[in-house]
Amino acid sequence: MAKIAVRRVNEWDGPSMLKIYAPYVGTPQAPEPELPELQDYIRRIDTYTYGLGWLLCEIDSTPAGFCHLTENRKDPENLFSVEFQLYVKPEYLRIGVGRALWTLMRDMMELGNRREVFARIDAENPQGLGFFQAMGFSPVGEEEEGGRRVLIARYALTPLDPEAQKPIKPYLLINQDYEAARESAALLVRA
Repeated sequence: MAKIAVRRVNEWDGPSMLKIYAPYVGTPQAPEPELPELQDYIRRIDTYTYGLGWLLCEIDSTPAGFCHLTENRKDPENLFSVEFQLYVKPEYLRIGVGRALWTLMRDMMELGNRREVFARIDAENPQGLGFFQAMGFSPVGEEEEGGRRVLIARYALTPLDPEAQKPIKPYLLINQDYEAARESAALLVRA
């Protein structure tokens, strides 16, 4: 039986995450045309892990995919609204890695009182669109981006405290809540 871990990222994960990300770079599935330098990527991990969140899924200690949040590019000052990005190694597609990462990130966002999350999906990526629809995202529009059509989908979160004045950063979540969500997410991977 495979050992599955879905967990928060740290800077030591940078090299393996870049290997997962590399095939997506320069395609409509990635937001940048070139692979970032390792040190720049580690800085991103440090910045966003503590403020928004990055997660990694490992199967038998081999990184299979990761996800992270960024500011909502349409409303960057709104701390309750974020964008979700997901990258899975091709050989680990369709076994629950994306579902596990999304589920843990969703739980962390809800425990942290975020209210909505958006995904940007290349219109020529029917698998990506199918995934986000299966996860409960609803289409809210489309845009032209770099000569390609990008579909925008929204997921309405159920915050633990809908009246919270600001979200709770991922590393400040109560550990037992995070661990329970992490263990549940790992069970979604069929390896």
